[in-house]
Amino acid sequence: MQEQKNVIKSISNGLKCRFEINSQIIFIQLSYRMFNDLRQNNRNFENQSIAKSRSEEQQKQKIKIGAILKNYETLKEWSDLGQWLLKLQGVFQTYQGSYIPKKKLLCKRLAQCLSPIWNKAIHENALVIYDLILQILCSNTEYDLVQDLPLFSLGLFPFFGFASIQCKPKFLNILEKYYYPLQKDLLPCMGGLISSIIVGMEDTNEEMMKKVMSSLDQAAESVGIKQFFGLLWVSIIRSGRCRLGAYKYLMKRWSKQQQVDIENCILQEDEKMPNKKALVINALLASLEDESILVKRAALDFMCLYCKISENVFQEQENLILIEQCLLLFIKLDHAVVRRINNWFFGEDELNENMEIVKYIQVGLRRILIEEQGDPLKILQNWYMQHPETVSMTLFDIGYDLARFIYRKTIQYQEIQSDKLGELQKASERLIESISSQSELILKSIYEHLKNFTIAQKQDQIKECIQIIDYCLNTLMKQQFSDLSKIDDITLFQQRTQCLQEFFVLALKEIMNLKIERLFEIQIPQQLLAQILDCINKIRQRLELLENEKDLSLALGSNYGRISNLQKQPNYQPIDQMDINIISQYCDYYVEISKYSIQNEQEALFPLTSQILLRSQLFLMKHADVQHSSIPNWLFQLFDSLEQGTNKISLCSIEMIIELLKQAQIHQNVFLLTEMITRSSYSDIQPFVKMDSLSMDNTQYEYSSNQNERNYIKQIFEKLWLLLDQNYHDQLAVEFILYIAERFQHIFVYVIEKALKQGDQRRYQIFCRITNVFYKKHPKLNTGVGILQMLNYLEHENPLIRYNTKTWLSESAPFFFRIIDPILLRLEQILQDIQKNKEFSLELAVDTIKKLQQIYVSKEWFQPYIEKTKPTFCQNEHLNTYYKLICQILIQFVLADFNNNEFSKINATSAELLEYVINLTLDNKNKIQVLLLYFNQILQKFEQVIQKNDQLLQLQLLNLIKVFLLNTFELEKELSQQHRNELIDLYEQPSFFNNLIIGLQSSKVFFLKQRYLNTIVVGVYSISQLLPPKIITEKISIILKSLLQLLGQCEYNQNKIGASIEKRQTNLQLIKLFKNEINNNFQQLNIQQLNSEQIHIKTGLSGDDFEEVMSLSNSIRAIISYFFQFKYDTKDIDQRPNAAGVLVDLFTLNVFFKKTDKNHILKYQQTQPQFQNYSDTCQMLLKLFPQILESYLECWRCSLIWEHLSIMGCIVYEYEKFDQFNKVLKDELQRSEQEFTDEVQIKQSILQLLRPCSIHFSSNLISSILEVWQSQINVNKNQLKINQNMCKLIELAITLQIVPDEFMTAFVRTRQVQTIIQYNQKNKYKKGPYSFNYEQAKFENDVLFFLYTYFSSVQYQNLKNKELIKLWNVFLSFSKCLLQSRHINTVCYVLEIIYMMSWKFSPKDVLEEFRKELHTQLRQNLVILAEMASFQQNYSTQVFNSDNIIDVQADQKFQLVVPFTPTIFELYEDYQDKVAQTQESQASYQIQQFLFDSINKQPINLTESIFSKHCSIIALKTLKRLSWVTLINTYEVSRSERIIENTKEFMVLLFPLIENKENSNIVEAASELLCTILKHNKEILPQIFLNNILDLFNRQDFFKCTGRCLKFWTEIIDIISDKNDILTDQLGNNSKFFQGFAGLFKSKSAEMMKKTKGFERVCFIIYSGGVDKYQSKLTTLLDAILSVIKDINSQDAAISILIIFCIRILVLRLSQSSLTQVFRQIWPYLVSMLMQIFDRKGKQANPFLLISGLKLIELFSLFQLEEFYFYEWMFVFDYFGITINHNPIQEQQQQKVKIESPYKFIPYMAYQFPKSSEYSVDYECKLYQEQQQQNLYKKKRLIKIKDIQEVEEFEPKLRQQALNLCQHLIDINQQRMIISPQSLEQIIEEEFISLDDNISKIQ
Repeated sequence: MQEQKNVIKSISNGLKCRFEINSQIIFIQLSYRMFNDLRQNNRNFENQSIAKSRSEEQQKQKIKIGAILKNYETLKEWSDLGQWLLKLQGVFQTYQGSYIPKKKLLCKRLAQCLSPIWNKAIHENALVIYDLILQILCSNTEYDLVQDLPLFSLGLFPFFGFASIQCKPKFLNILEKYYYPLQKDLLPCMGGLISSIIVGMEDTNEEMMKKVMSSLDQAAESVGIKQFFGLLWVSIIRSGRCRLGAYKYLMKRWSKQQQVDIENCILQEDEKMPNKKALVINALLASLEDESILVKRAALDFMCLYCKISENVFQEQENLILIEQCLLLFIKLDHAVVRRINNWFFGEDELNENMEIVKYIQVGLRRILIEEQGDPLKILQNWYMQHPETVSMTLFDIGYDLARFIYRKTIQYQEIQSDKLGELQKASERLIESISSQSELILKSIYEHLKNFTIAQKQDQIKECIQIIDYCLNTLMKQQFSDLSKIDDITLFQQRTQCLQEFFVLALKEIMNLKIERLFEIQIPQQLLAQILDCINKIRQRLELLENEKDLSLALGSNYGRISNLQKQPNYQPIDQMDINIISQYCDYYVEISKYSIQNEQEALFPLTSQILLRSQLFLMKHADVQHSSIPNWLFQLFDSLEQGTNKISLCSIEMIIELLKQAQIHQNVFLLTEMITRSSYSDIQPFVKMDSLSMDNTQYEYSSNQNERNYIKQIFEKLWLLLDQNYHDQLAVEFILYIAERFQHIFVYVIEKALKQGDQRRYQIFCRITNVFYKKHPKLNTGVGILQMLNYLEHENPLIRYNTKTWLSESAPFFFRIIDPILLRLEQILQDIQKNKEFSLELAVDTIKKLQQIYVSKEWFQPYIEKTKPTFCQNEHLNTYYKLICQILIQFVLADFNNNEFSKINATSAELLEYVINLTLDNKNKIQVLLLYFNQILQKFEQVIQKNDQLLQLQLLNLIKVFLLNTFELEKELSQQHRNELIDLYEQPSFFNNLIIGLQSSKVFFLKQRYLNTIVVGVYSISQLLPPKIITEKISIILKSLLQLLGQCEYNQNKIGASIEKRQTNLQLIKLFKNEINNNFQQLNIQQLNSEQIHIKTGLSGDDFEEVMSLSNSIRAIISYFFQFKYDTKDIDQRPNAAGVLVDLFTLNVFFKKTDKNHILKYQQTQPQFQNYSDTCQMLLKLFPQILESYLECWRCSLIWEHLSIMGCIVYEYEKFDQFNKVLKDELQRSEQEFTDEVQIKQSILQLLRPCSIHFSSNLISSILEVWQSQINVNKNQLKINQNMCKLIELAITLQIVPDEFMTAFVRTRQVQTIIQYNQKNKYKKGPYSFNYEQAKFENDVLFFLYTYFSSVQYQNLKNKELIKLWNVFLSFSKCLLQSRHINTVCYVLEIIYMMSWKFSPKDVLEEFRKELHTQLRQNLVILAEMASFQQNYSTQVFNSDNIIDVQADQKFQLVVPFTPTIFELYEDYQDKVAQTQESQASYQIQQFLFDSINKQPINLTESIFSKHCSIIALKTLKRLSWVTLINTYEVSRSERIIENTKEFMVLLFPLIENKENSNIVEAASELLCTILKHNKEILPQIFLNNILDLFNRQDFFKCTGRCLKFWTEIIDIISDKNDILTDQLGNNSKFFQGFAGLFKSKSAEMMKKTKGFERVCFIIYSGGVDKYQSKLTTLLDAILSVIKDINSQDAAISILIIFCIRILVLRLSQSSLTQVFRQIWPYLVSMLMQIFDRKGKQANPFLLISGLKLIELFSLFQLEEFYFYEWMFVFDYFGITINHNPIQEQQQQKVKIESPYKFIPYMAYQFPKSSEYSVDYECKLYQEQQQQNLYKKKRLIKIKDIQEVEEFEPKLRQQALNLCQHLIDINQQRMIISPQSLEQIIEEEFISLDDNISKIQ
């Protein structure tokens, strides 16, 4: 127990002791804590004292720094700036702490101190301060320099490029100490850093260059090799200043030693060349395109070292692009560049065709040709000059593209008549000459492409290919393949011939691969066959040359000995033997083609295929020794084609056969083949008896030939004879006939005589007509074939045949020897037999004499001939004319004695013929007796015949009636009064002329119609003196109206051609009736034509159509001329019976054809025509003029092209446009005097009537022309194309060649013009509304339209002063009354006509009195137009009657009048062509749309307001086009002050139009007028209108206009600024505005708007000027800009936007060098301003300010300003291949944009992305397929930032545009871009227009 107690006690003591110990411990601990707390308190107190002390010190430092920075604005000299920097340096040297106040402002000031305008001392001090600041900031471990990189880089990055050698090491030291330690976070700014220091690699100081390279190596280590080199390539693409240094660094950096030292490993290709398919390739291309030769050389050196083609650094596509760019450098032969290119292409290897580079070069050259890059021909020439060995390797591959390029360019230049055509031809010749020895490779290349195109059935390419071959052979390489005199090398000779041979064989193969049907379906074979034929001909020419030693020696020159030696060799062949099998196959193919052509009547390819066949066969027979033992199948087919084919096929077959016959002597094989054809020429023919043929006297026949053989020659000749009635074949057929006649006379005689015996009269006539010239040269060959047969037809019972034979005789008048020589020779032979008492045939003698007698049927033509012409066969000097010879022969026959009475027929017949020769005359009394006894009975019979429609008998009776009529005229003076009365009673019968008209209208055969017309005209002449005036007037009216109606119905007229089929069918029925009434032997050409199975509608002038028109026209002319007493020279009349048969019998009247007397003409030039005889008849004829003109228009064929004329108007007269037209007109008039085509003859017939009318009755004629003109205007008025009759009418009027002053005089006297004058005199203009009369306006417009069209188209004439004064005086008398009109078209037309006449009939050199009136009217006209334009003229539709009371029944309307005046018509045409089809362009044609839409649609009535606006625009456009030029043309040079005064007078009225912005179209038109006027006189007019222009310019609403209007004002402001310093004036007027923006823009809104307006004008003045125009005057403006952008946040958003807008304009209007100089000082301010706008830490900037900032950044990148690349990284991700991924947020939009990036620094613009997504930036350098460089072209740069119109969606769209721009700038970092400056200017102009509205929205 005790123990327990002891234990307990001991425990208790122990516990007590431990407690005491613990207590002591606790006490000690508490004491220690208390001590520590006390010590800490003491320390805190000390720290607080120290902190307080430091805070006070920092505040002092901050105040001191702020004071120093504030003093910067007061610095003026560099010495002051030095002191300022030393103070700042002293502050930072003793600076305590790590916080720097006012970093942004401090960095901006330091950046300004690093400006190149300061010296190196300033720069050194600034760099020291940079180092101090960065040292202070980086001493704080928590400080993140990355976020402040933009502040420090603002001044550092641009500095190194111009830094001194002392400053550069300090700069590099700053980078090494503070930038490079940032490692990968330095990547966002690495692009700017590289751009900054890479230029140091060009430093001539080697030590400095090493330091730069070392610095670049450190940069590469910091961000990574791949990233660094990638950005280095980016710098090469976008900055020219970086390229040379970059290549120097690359070549040094990539050496193996450098790689080992730095990386200890070899760089991977992807690290050296990331994204090389886009980035690297574009960098190399940009370098090769650089203007600097040094850069090109450096790039090529790099490529030679590290991009060798053999090492496959690039893939094939990239290599091709680089090679193509290198080839383009051959356009200039820089030897250093060429040497490097050659080194890269070939290295040290010897060039051979198996090298891969050869293939690349081929492709590159092809691309250059296809894409037409640079000057392909010069590039090729230089390349082949440097590398002639590559011609054979590449020319075949590029030959087709080369030829196609030259061909297409030639066609292009020919179409536009470009001056470049000559240069192209010279360049082509030089190139072909340089590769002449192998030029055939081009053709072979084309052949290969032709083959491929044929297989692929590409028709367009095949067609072009053939055209290229033709161009090459006949133009491009003509010297090589056509000019044999230039051949001097036998090897070339063989090569080129072989080339042609290859094409020949190839083309034949391809042709034969086509089915026959396919051959005719497409057009290609025809062109291909033509080329085959051309090649065969060329081959034959060369082979023939080889066979002719003399020609060959001249052609080959010194090489002749070589070829001669070669020919002596036994195995020598001049050319490879052609593929005989191919030609044999073609022969079979030809037979199929021929059969198909015959069966389907396909004529197109037959000639070509036949010629190829014959040429190839002749070639084989001559050069391949091919023999034919019998006639081959292809020759049989030719004979079958001759018999069965169409006319064209038959003629072609004959041509081939005759050509074969002509070639008989070229080789024995050909001769044997022709013998097979000709040996049976006597088979199946029999001779004629001498009674039937004169040719039998000399023709021999052989009867020993085989009569059973086929007579091929006869077959040919018979077919040729049948082809003579084909107008388009007859000439060629006759040539072949003469060939046969010369060699096979028996065939010639037999076929012709047999044909005539069967009635083939027409073909014989053609044969005679075409062979006349031949037989005149060779009279001894005249056998008289067919003469007797033709003369027999003179007695044929059918009058049509008789008449046709007489026509043949008349046509043979100049060549009568062909007819009478054989007859006279036969008669001489008979006389000899009689004299020698030999037997002769009585029938033959009588018949021969009768044949000679029959010739006298056409005595008018025969008698002069026989009296003047010497016989071709008679040598007797006494018998020196046919007349003497005939008389002698006839006398001998008359005197001849015959024992047999039967032979007295010879005497009687001869005596009868002699009577004709002696020209016995019948008793006139007997003629009168016969006339009185039998004429009435004949007329009665004639009426019955007409009723029965017996047209054959009508013709016979008409001849008899005509005889009676002629006898009436001849015997009129001998008639007694009783006989005269009897004849009057006879001719007064209504049935006389009525029967003639009825018969004429019912006749269906032309010959009968002609006889009717002849009889009617002769009747009018014969009995006009007998009948009373009233009756003759009625008869003539009926006759002329009937004739005019018939003239309008002729088949010749274009509008009647469709009805000709029906008419010809009627003719067929009529011919059948004729055939029933005549014997079976009768055949006549016209009947055969009408009875043919295929009715052919004539589209040209030939045959009956032409004759009918001529007969009707001559008949009308004869009748009218008789009553008007017109006189003609006989030489003016076409006296051929077939052309003017109506007038033939009138030559004997001697009252119609007499020489014109000038006094007689003047006698009839009176105001009112007076008629001595037949007054009523003549007045009736004058009234018929319009109807006569309309009928003549149906027959008139336009020979001029009236492209300048439309139903809507005529173009404005310009000498250049109308000069070519007038030349054509002059040529046409000359041609019409020299040629005798059918069209010309008809025109001459019409003019022979109208020309005298234009002299004697000019006013009546022109009045009639106007009446027809006005009627034709309304025909087809809904079509734009001109009515053809209007063109005919103008052409007819011009062809009359009326003197201008006489025409104008007559024009003014016309009824229409007098009506206009009377209307305007009655309705003189008075103040107040003008009564618009649409009908009167239309009437005036039509008349003036004619006058303008006539005078603008008429041939230019130099008038004498007297004529010129008369012309102008007459016109001015008319135009003076027109000035009373206020119809807009009338007033405009007056100015248009004065303008046109001032060019053609210049009034400058005439009397002062005349010009005074002209100037007065011109001034009034211009003022009237200006008043109408300025709405000082009002219109109403109220019409007042004679009592000045409103006529309520008059229905008037406001409507534009058409045709338009020339000025407005050109606007209309332009609008129709360019806008009507496309809606996109209509914004540029708002005026035309407003003006013409009411015309294009159904015409509608306009309101007075809209109509006045139309008139205003028309007036403005007319003044713009004509006013100044017309004044210049009408005033002397010395009177320029009057021109200025007149211009000022009307222009002053127009300025109020521009002030009124309600109608933008009128404002635009007025501005265009003002701009045009100022352009014409830039010296005086700008000064005169300066105040007016400035008043308009300074108006508040100036920019409220269209885009086109603003363009005009840019030109206006630019013009006036040339003589007036308006920029300085504007800057001076707004001086307060530039002195303190901060205060001004806190003032009233009105004051701010006023100043804003002034600044806008300053911007517009700069924009209006040219590049660098205002560079020297920008100091004040730049100072003002700097004062604003110092602190953009403190400024009003409106002025900030204006400042940015002004900066953008400066970028547009300053050159690169000027931009560098001007912006060098303000770059820090600009970048600072942009940083403030996009600062993500401050408040959100104004959205309008944000979009302005985006536009400015985009513009800097668009213009590729190299200084901007120092700063671009601050605003966008400045890297390549970045992808900005965005993930849409499902919840409500975030307050701030969230962006994830592997790097700390985020560009400012990124925080303006849309808030609807979260963004992550992927730096993996992705390259998409579309980003790879596929070709050599630069990509088009897109403009991403545009104005946003929707207010509600402004911010979302703005943010989306920011995102788009950022991504776009990333994408283009590895691309070469191009942009159109016009698109930028269009955006600026649009912003000018919307600028005021945007500023209003801001405020």
